[in-house]
Amino acid sequence: MISSCNILKEFPQSGQKQVVLADHPDFGKIIIKTGDIDNLISLERIKREVDLLSEIDSIFYPKQYLFNIDLKSKRFEIVEEYIEGKTLRECADNFKTKKDIFELLLKLVDGLNLIWSEGIVHRDLKPENLIIRPNNMPCIIDLGIARFLQSNSLTISIAPYGPCTPIYASPEQLTNKKQLIDHRTDFFALGIICLELYLGIHPFVNHKNDELISIVDNIMQNLYVTSTDLVPEDLAITEFANNTLQFQPYNRFRNQYVISKFLKEQI
Repeated sequence: MISSCNILKEFPQSGQKQVVLADHPDFGKIIIKTGDIDNLISLERIKREVDLLSEIDSIFYPKQYLFNIDLKSKRFEIVEEYIEGKTLRECADNFKTKKDIFELLLKLVDGLNLIWSEGIVHRDLKPENLIIRPNNMPCIIDLGIARFLQSNSLTISIAPYGPCTPIYASPEQLTNKKQLIDHRTDFFALGIICLELYLGIHPFVNHKNDELISIVDNIMQNLYVTSTDLVPEDLAITEFANNTLQFQPYNRFRNQYVISKFLKEQI
């Protein structure tokens, strides 16, 4: 596939994948992901992601075009739709008011409900994995470590923590308590994203006894801020945070319908 395309741009490596933007004669602009198949577990993760995106037909996820495996070289190639837009990290300043933030979160919940309803947890929600189109519609990318609750777990039970981006991970991910992972694990990441947009800083960055505590340590101690010297507290933002950032999943919003209802009432 790569040899038949015009390579337009190379992106930083994402996990085990090399990622390029290319121009294809039939599909137009596409994203091509290639990498090594290290073991059967990594292959199964790739196949699950590809199969999931192949089944979803939604504006909230990129379309899947091709998936190739070369068993001789132990390499894989994934071809998917290119999403025009910027990552939420790049355009975070467009979402500073409560209304803008909650409207974005409501769209994300609608999109995530497509996989939550199938027993799938994204597990890696973060600004880099959310593409915001010019019309402000989000596209959710990189389901490479998604947890399929109805399938066998691919994470080693004795591992100190599960697959994640630590500073956006829930306590149950950081402690590898696989039995606690469900849609409320993604709620935790949404709570972080909400406060980070509103405050302009990661909410688990703070000081205790005048010593800087790491973000992961603060997550494990449930120490987060809802205001700063520059940004006053907003009661609705704080309520959303308090209902998504609870240490125990059972203390968070119960399900996606409750979280959607809350967001709609605030907009």
